[in-house]
Amino acid sequence: MSEPTNFHTRAVDALGNPQLRANFRNAMDSIILKRQAEFPDADELTELRSLCDGIRSRALSKLPELLEQLEIRLIQNGIQVHWAEDSKSACQIIESICAKRHAKTMIKGKSMVSEEIHLNAHLESKGLTALESDLGEYIVQLGGEGPSHIIMPAIHRNKKQIAELFHTELEGVNLTDDVDELTAIARRILRQEFKTADVGLSGVNFAVAETGTLCLVENEGNGRMCTTIPKCHIAITGIEKVVENLEDVAPLYSILTRSATGQHATTYFNWISGPRKESELDGPDEVHLVLLDNGRSLIHETDALRETLKCIRCGACMNHCPVYTKIGGHAYGTTYPGPIGQILMPQLEGIKARGDMISACTLNAACGEVCPVNIPIPALITKLR
Repeated sequence: MSEPTNFHTRAVDALGNPQLRANFRNAMDSIILKRQAEFPDADELTELRSLCDGIRSRALSKLPELLEQLEIRLIQNGIQVHWAEDSKSACQIIESICAKRHAKTMIKGKSMVSEEIHLNAHLESKGLTALESDLGEYIVQLGGEGPSHIIMPAIHRNKKQIAELFHTELEGVNLTDDVDELTAIARRILRQEFKTADVGLSGVNFAVAETGTLCLVENEGNGRMCTTIPKCHIAITGIEKVVENLEDVAPLYSILTRSATGQHATTYFNWISGPRKESELDGPDEVHLVLLDNGRSLIHETDALRETLKCIRCGACMNHCPVYTKIGGHAYGTTYPGPIGQILMPQLEGIKARGDMISACTLNAACGEVCPVNIPIPALITKLR
């Protein structure tokens, strides 16, 4: 669990930072326009939202059975399955896997669940190095921060600030604010880390019960590198990410990418079905999946709040929230900020620890209007209040 924080103090500090507000305003205006361009047909959007809402609701209604089916299929595919009740047990499971392989270095693809359990800090306390390879995550790790957004972790920094960070923190890097050059610097450093890392870790966007397939959505290729180059791949996900059938993935993928970044499709969509087979040229010798509960079962058992678990982590609610776009993610002091964080974190960590963030809402309903799976976020915030 994160340390309880004073949301109101953080919010006031953020409001007093004109550069932070400008960074968010510029970024959010662009993202909102891109999303709008991807949904020119209002009727098509309504039908797609309804379809995806149904897919997620159906999966949650069958969650225990689907998780059992997923485990069976994963094992049949050669993937080792681990169940984690909470953050502590998840960290210990991953630590144990690394210890059995005498691993000292881990290269990580983007995973908000690994942020949720504070995996990096745990591994570092045990003498293991965990390096983020998603560019945004790499930037915030260099800056000693957590992500400010679940899709765009470094959205709170502009290119000048990133340039200064690279110049200060990376040996031999000249000061430049050329975006292509900055990206090339990170790529050059990370490429070597992919080659030498003992273990790779990734998140999971969708876990398909029917086939035992792990789906990973990304734009940079680092996810594919993390899951194929190291000899051991560990995936971690919340138990709610399971879907029933392979055919459920296509509409969810379609609405996820367009809602998140205004893209018709991401650069990479990875289907992970097991470790490397004898006939295959690449891939890990071992694949592990850690299924994390960490309070999700309790949410699932509460009918009035279960729809919280439909979330596909697109970030659209944040992008359209007038509060989040003024203060940014760090003001919330939690892994998941913004509207989805307001309904998720108080349930995961308790009202006493996270209740103050529930006040950060005008109930303008923008988050509910853009949610791709029709989560009634304003109603859930009201209920939690």
